[in-house]
Amino acid sequence: MKVKILVGALVVLMIINIAAIGSFLYLHHHAKHAKQPDRAHRFAIRYVPEKDRAKFFRTARALRQDIGSLADETGALEKDLIRSMGQNPVPRAHVDSLLEQIATNRLEINRKATDRMIAMGDSLTAEERGHMVDALLRFRNLGRADHWKE
Repeated sequence: MKVKILVGALVVLMIINIAAIGSFLYLHHHAKHAKQPDRAHRFAIRYVPEKDRAKFFRTARALRQDIGSLADETGALEKDLIRSMGQNPVPRAHVDSLLEQIATNRLEINRKATDRMIAMGDSLTAEERGHMVDALLRFRNLGRADHWKE
């Protein structure tokens, strides 16, 4: 009887080990192809209460629609700037004009984002506004915003 129990336990343990090895191999192979959540999704899951996530994502999508083409244009200008700096001699006038256009685009992006955040904050209580500022500072990796909650 003892031998049957020991053999049964050994079989169960072998099955568990084979399943663990199979799971490891499967995840190791397929984890490379799995899509990781982007920065905003990771942030929302960590810091935004579940009841507010839908509103957060609606606001983020609307902001992306507002600034998407401007952000794409700025990215193309930055690539052009890097390519221009690789030329010999560097076309200084062209580089300066690219820098001015990039700065103008970034200012416009920041204005649109700030306007949207101000509009969203107008409908919040003082405590909720403090949480919003704290969340924005966390999202921008500026640390906790306790000094804003006076």
